[in-house]
Amino acid sequence: MLVMERKFCMLTQSEIKYNRLMERAEDLFSKYGYKAVSMDEIADAAGISKMTIYKYFPSKEDLFFKVLQDIVDKSYNHIEARLKTIDGTIEKIDELLNYGIETTRHFSLAFYKDVMENSILADKIIEEKKRRGKEIFLAIIRDGKNRGEVRDVDEIFVAKLLMALIDGVTNSFFDNIHDMKDIEYFTENLYDFIKYGLICK
Repeated sequence: MLVMERKFCMLTQSEIKYNRLMERAEDLFSKYGYKAVSMDEIADAAGISKMTIYKYFPSKEDLFFKVLQDIVDKSYNHIEARLKTIDGTIEKIDELLNYGIETTRHFSLAFYKDVMENSILADKIIEEKKRRGKEIFLAIIRDGKNRGEVRDVDEIFVAKLLMALIDGVTNSFFDNIHDMKDIEYFTENLYDFIKYGLICK
């Protein structure tokens, strides 16, 4: 029985290669963006052949999209788990803000620009971020209302409004972002506005 359990725990060579590919691709794309990284560089960093990459992904864009999906999933899964351990609406929003700022530091400006310049790619990722973000805001608002810390508002409407606000403001301000300080400044002020627009005085 113990031998069988060990087999289930062990990864195949193919799974090990795939995981290493995704880790190295995320690292390179995060640091240098999509355009500046070649498939050869990713293959070298992962210690695999370029042909092996093409067994998993038909193009660099497909690989980049999968990396983006994984980043979004990991980020939202992580913050959702963290928020469950925190009491208080202000504290939850502060945690969300701090995590948002912390996360922006993991990616280069080239990464953000390359994502936003690919409208099809950006739309797909933004839709998923909207869905996950709405769920988080909905949970925070509901919990805040139950605690008497958030005004009596239509929870679903406000959650959708907040995501629309973030989406609209992000698109409007993106052309004015020139470095990582601009991104941090934008994130801090946006979340500050959201926080104090919701909380009861």
